Amino acid sequence: MTERTVWNGLSMARRHAAQKGVRQCATHAGVHASSGRSAQRIDAQNPLAFPPQNMPPSRQHSRTVKHRPKVIVVGSGVMGASAAWHLSKAGAAVTVIERAPDALITATASSFGWVGAGASTPSDDLSAFTERLTALEEFGSIERDLGPLPIAARGALLWLPTENETAALVAEHRAAGTRMQRLARPQIAEKEPMLADPPSLAAWAPDDFALEPAAFARQLLAGAKVAGTCVRQGTVDTVEIAGNRIAGVVVEGQKLAADTVVLANGHGSRKLALTVGADLPIHESPAVLLRFATEADGLRHLICAQEMELRPALGGGLVAAADYPEDGESGLPILAARTGDAIAHLFGMWAAPDLLSIRVAQRPMTADGRPLCGGVGEIEGLYALVAHPGVILAPVLGRRCAESILRS
Repeated sequence: MTERTVWNGLSMARRHAAQKGVRQCATHAGVHASSGRSAQRIDAQNPLAFPPQNMPPSRQHSRTVKHRPKVIVVGSGVMGASAAWHLSKAGAAVTVIERAPDALITATASSFGWVGAGASTPSDDLSAFTERLTALEEFGSIERDLGPLPIAARGALLWLPTENETAALVAEHRAAGTRMQRLARPQIAEKEPMLADPPSLAAWAPDDFALEPAAFARQLLAGAKVAGTCVRQGTVDTVEIAGNRIAGVVVEGQKLAADTVVLANGHGSRKLALTVGADLPIHESPAVLLRFATEADGLRHLICAQEMELRPALGGGLVAAADYPEDGESGLPILAARTGDAIAHLFGMWAAPDLLSIRVAQRPMTADGRPLCGGVGEIEGLYALVAHPGVILAPVLGRRCAESILRS
């Protein structure tokens, strides 16, 4: 079984050890947005994905736009859903084209879901680090508007191969103004009693948290629908232009008119942009997401250590992120076994937890690492909204994309 999917993990542990949008608008009718490459899955079971619970009625949305622009957003993952929500509540007539009715197989569903700047440092990329801190502030306003977020864990514990490296990580964060703290072994054990052998020193990132990405995307999309967004399912074949101006898209042979088109479907955005002669600087980079069923449901926080990122799943079990093996697909069973053994060692378990699924996910990466959030080439009305890490950046980029479209 293959799935088109994109993962958002940061793979910070290995890094330290080695030291541009879419409009939504339509009724349910069957249209499928182009996506990135397929992902392989071994012994796969559907990942847990929970619909938003008790979402409060939408606040009174401002209708400040004199002319309601007709916007089509391609992609209903976290980027597209964020753009649709911000556009709709600002008064645009939005249609989202999503590739399938089953949210379990969207790109966003295979994201690790780490939100925050704990797994990065200013020295890696100051601009990206600052952007993540800014993005973190957006989640509070979303929660006030749409209700509780599908958060699986709050706070992150990180430790590097040596105590000096961990101390340097904390010092760099503190100098940058974050609330990261040093924790000694007794404090670590208090936060994570399940750890069999806590390190002598760990970094504690209290503002970081883990979301269930698919549930978060559905929450944003549900909010967008309340604000007036229409959703249509099917495959977008091409983008349509008239001269140098957007005319709409063709969905399975049917033309849909629009004033603006936002390409928010990951690597698939490049394919659609090429239909009008624009080449987006996007490539794919593989990573691996693993889910384990285990009785060790006492894990309370995000863990980043031993070349592994680990978090609890919202419905139970564990989610791990790892780098793609150097020997490719043939190395996946070995990677799964090694990750299971690492989890067992971390928690002092007699045996490795049962593997539920392992996915190879193609992350959409830009040539310079910067998000694509703005106009595409010389084509008026065509926007791109593509970034990694997507779950972290989607709220702030969706808002910026909407503001840019409504100003134009």
